[in-house]
Amino acid sequence: MANDEVVLLDTYVSMFGMRVRIALAEKGIPFEYREENLRNKSPLLLEMNPVYKKIPVLIHNGKPICESLIIVQYIDVVWKDRPLLPSDPYQRAQARFWADYVDKIFFAGRKLWTTKGEEKESGKKELIEYLQVLEGELGNKPYFGGDIFGFVDVAFVPYYCWFYAYETCGNFSIEQYCPKLIAWGKRCMERESVSKSLADPHKVYEFVQIMKKRLAKQDPITELDHRKKVMSDHFNGQVCTIAMLLVVILWRLFTLPLWEVSPSLFHAVLSSAHFDLLRRNDIASADHESGLIVSTYDALPFWLLSSLVAAKGMN
Repeated sequence: MANDEVVLLDTYVSMFGMRVRIALAEKGIPFEYREENLRNKSPLLLEMNPVYKKIPVLIHNGKPICESLIIVQYIDVVWKDRPLLPSDPYQRAQARFWADYVDKIFFAGRKLWTTKGEEKESGKKELIEYLQVLEGELGNKPYFGGDIFGFVDVAFVPYYCWFYAYETCGNFSIEQYCPKLIAWGKRCMERESVSKSLADPHKVYEFVQIMKKRLAKQDPITELDHRKKVMSDHFNGQVCTIAMLLVVILWRLFTLPLWEVSPSLFHAVLSSAHFDLLRRNDIASADHESGLIVSTYDALPFWLLSSLVAAKGMN
């Protein structure tokens, strides 16, 4: 397939793009590399990956293939020399399982530079646990595929150049917890396909610092703080409205002076309203992502009105 046209849309620090670069290098496939600016994505990227609009995208003879692990498997099938996946169906399934597991590192590691305090410590703990599981799978083998550098190694080794950023942001040493993984990473770096494809760890750390500053500018307060503020503002704004409605409703519906309203009526009204509020707030709390907590307070006057009407029938 010497006349194939192969183009890779990628960005330098992407561990997902590095997977594709390593696979292409292992197979000896020449390709055109196009660096993408993720803040100003090219028309070609948007055309080739209209669903996710993400890198990496491999364009093979004008046809796009997206998602890094899918791309690597595609490369392994199309260019059959130097296979990355085992031929045995069970071993192949196991390799796919562990390659998929590797990406748990991405989400845990990201917390080290996007969060603070307890959440950051939780992310560090998760990251170490995931790495230790992977180290257990590696065991005493030189590579995850045994003596052969294979699919799981291709999927995992790009994270090796991110270890420095994780350690610096999290203030810990991966080697202290996972010495075998560090030895494996160094062994992989002896391969030209890996050493020429992985980003400089210090460049990765610089990228992380830039992203950290951007996030700080965009989100000076946490999402939880924002929710609390919105809830508080709405609730405080409704307090006066509720108090006024109580007076008006009691006066208009019952046509009685406030001092002649019976204690049993007040008890029925407050009990009914309180129960309804708790029930609705439980529902809202269960679905807080859709913003129902805020609407709970907005609708308080209407619940009180319905409760008072019900109470009149009880009196």
